[in-house]
Amino acid sequence: MKRATAVALAVVPGFVIGAAVFVAAHALEARHWTDWFNGEYDPWFLNSGRAVLFTLGLLWVVSALTAAFTRSPRPVRGLAICGGAFVAMAVVLFTGDGPGTLFPIALGFGGVALFCSSVAGATVGAAISVARAKF
Repeated sequence: MKRATAVALAVVPGFVIGAAVFVAAHALEARHWTDWFNGEYDPWFLNSGRAVLFTLGLLWVVSALTAAFTRSPRPVRGLAICGGAFVAMAVVLFTGDGPGTLFPIALGFGGVALFCSSVAGATVGAAISVARAKF
């Protein structure tokens, strides 16, 4: 039971953080879609290169900060953040006007991008945490 509690405490906060970051990024992008991204398409983070960079950059920063302020150097935080962001991405995709016929491709590319960004951020944050612990 102790092991399951420890795993839950390592995963659940990251999952919630990842979901919250993706929803916040999407809400901000949707609000300023025409101003920032010359929105001729529906607001979606894969519909504009700048929106992709904004969402993935925000996820990278939050993942790095989360991993830097934890005591565990494992990249579990990055995976949990990626999982939360992916679930939030799927919910946003399916609750809008409809996912469209290319939704498997959107989920695949979006998932890979979220994975790379969150794990890269968590890796940098874990390195900062380890370096900080040595001093």
